[in-house]
Amino acid sequence: MTHAATAGPASLDRRTLSPEGLVTAGPQPRPIARPEQRPEPRGAANLRETYVPREAYIEAAWQRCRDLYHLDPDHPPPGEHIGGAALKLLREERGLFERVGRVEMHRLLGQINHQVTQSAAAARYVLMLADASGAILDAFTDNANTDSARTANMAPGFLWNERHAGVNGPGTCLHDRRARVVHREDHYFTRNSRMTCSAAPIWGANGTLLGVLDASSLDCDDSRAAQVPTIALVSMSARIIEQMHFTHSYRDCLILRFHERPELVGLPYDSLLAIDEHGTIRAVDSTVPAQLGKADHTALLGRSVAELFDITTDRLFEHAEAEPFAIWPIAHGADRHGFASIWPAKQARPRARTSLPGSTAHSSNGKSSVAARNIAKPHRPAFPSLANFAGTDPVMADNVWRAERVMNRDINILLLGETGTGKDSFARAIHRASERHAQPFIAMSCAAIPEQLIESELFGYEAGAFTGARTGGMRGKALAAHGGTLFLDEIGDMPLSIQARLLRLLEEKEIVPLGSSTPIPVDIRVISATHRDLEALVASNDFRMDLFYRLNGVALTMPPLRARTDRAALIEQICREEASSDITIAPDAQRDLLAHDWPGNLRELRNTMRTAIAFAEGGIIERAHLPRLHSQAAPPPTPPAAIAAIPPDERAHIVETLEQHHWRIAASAAALGISRNTLYRKMHRYGLMADGT
Repeated sequence: MTHAATAGPASLDRRTLSPEGLVTAGPQPRPIARPEQRPEPRGAANLRETYVPREAYIEAAWQRCRDLYHLDPDHPPPGEHIGGAALKLLREERGLFERVGRVEMHRLLGQINHQVTQSAAAARYVLMLADASGAILDAFTDNANTDSARTANMAPGFLWNERHAGVNGPGTCLHDRRARVVHREDHYFTRNSRMTCSAAPIWGANGTLLGVLDASSLDCDDSRAAQVPTIALVSMSARIIEQMHFTHSYRDCLILRFHERPELVGLPYDSLLAIDEHGTIRAVDSTVPAQLGKADHTALLGRSVAELFDITTDRLFEHAEAEPFAIWPIAHGADRHGFASIWPAKQARPRARTSLPGSTAHSSNGKSSVAARNIAKPHRPAFPSLANFAGTDPVMADNVWRAERVMNRDINILLLGETGTGKDSFARAIHRASERHAQPFIAMSCAAIPEQLIESELFGYEAGAFTGARTGGMRGKALAAHGGTLFLDEIGDMPLSIQARLLRLLEEKEIVPLGSSTPIPVDIRVISATHRDLEALVASNDFRMDLFYRLNGVALTMPPLRARTDRAALIEQICREEASSDITIAPDAQRDLLAHDWPGNLRELRNTMRTAIAFAEGGIIERAHLPRLHSQAAPPPTPPAAIAAIPPDERAHIVETLEQHHWRIAASAAALGISRNTLYRKMHRYGLMADGT
């Protein structure tokens, strides 16, 4: 290859190593310069470079180039180039990879150029996208650097693997399958000794290596440590390309995105699974096996999503139909929890809900899948009507009566009640019974999203509004609910800094996305919910009084399960919904169910019945099938007013609660009556977070 980078004098880095790692007298065409003999970099006349040992992966790459490929540092072979019809065919075969890579490379080049303008040292960068063989598919740079890039063989068709280009960013990254920085004299060929490469691998679905993304500075005077921001940008862009390639490759599938932290769901940090119309996993991205504790993707493909996560296939498709893009908690493994979001298929095929008599659905390995068994169940209404919520309980009957009279008027509804009393389901029932039933129902949990992301999630943002923003921007929950209903769950946990903007939305019916100055009118009906005492929060200046009165058009309190008069009917109803066939409850089990205090309310009841049905092989739920009810009933929950009251020394109270629960965040937050995110914010405020947390 012919490269434009000028050759610098040799250094101690250019000594060769024997297989035992000792310095040998191998081919050294140029004299070895001592560290003090190295020329000083531009702009650093008073500073001298010191010898820094090379990274182990660089030493290993040098040995490959010398012993395996028999390359001479001062006499590189001619550049290997794929051209003409062969290059055209190669780019067609890698068409999707190249298209999504090109989009991200444009954005990345702008970011790197902005980074360079903030630096005192000038740099000329070239971006390269190569396939898994090291063949360059695309190369981007500024117009001023185009000729230099072509002279350096940084153009489509040239091979940049180690066999042809020695130790270099793309080639060494592809060999090691890890992000690599090859800095100046780390390069094997001396003509590249002023070049610095930062390269990251790009993975496709199911463990396939698609290629590599590289940012190379043609004339670099900075240190190796100064390349950290560049390799970070390149690695992030590689991840974005991976996700775009994955979602485009499986457009006919639901995309399940999940992460341990809710604020990272929907961003380049989360993990992706493609799920077909039967609830079977067709593909996973490179991060999923580690997230689920598996060695590789082979243990995941062809399995039902219900085998890996604590969610039925029916419920998964309900999420996709009723609340796409919403973030909700999900459990997986023995005792691992995270957060997930389901993205609808862009080319969806109709989902079979029933099977023909005598037929059996099979997965790709020929075995009946759990998803197929779920599909064969008698279909039950996925969404109960508003009237069904009334039952025989007078409080719920009154709630339904009030909701029916205000749901088609410009009156906001506030749902109050303990966690698990069904506020989310009741809000959906109101929407389905209203005149807006054909329009979107968009749910957003103010507790599941960190403070710094709530504003962008609710109001959206323009392209380039902040670092890490999605290409093309995001419209936000409020605009997505245009014409329909916006459900704000856990409204009591909304930060004060966002409450003023929400008040403007409610009063003026318009939003201004982040990064924009143009208001956008929206037509939405707002239903909010909380388990907290908003009046107490107003009194403590943690919630705006004007926003409270704007949300509180009509307040409906969902009664706890222990106070409802229709508990027996609810138990039978949930039993019918969760069972695939007729099932009965033994009298002693029924007595235990009715006597239990149900601190977790309807959510606890549903989980208990689901577990009991799984154990009831004979079609009868016995007392032994209710292990959760054998222990003493939990004490009644703390009244909301007591929860909301702030102790005189809040920091000491939080520390005491954390110590009582062995610093388990979820348990401590529940004891304090606040969300985990609120507890994290308070721990940050009072300096209770460990360094780096």
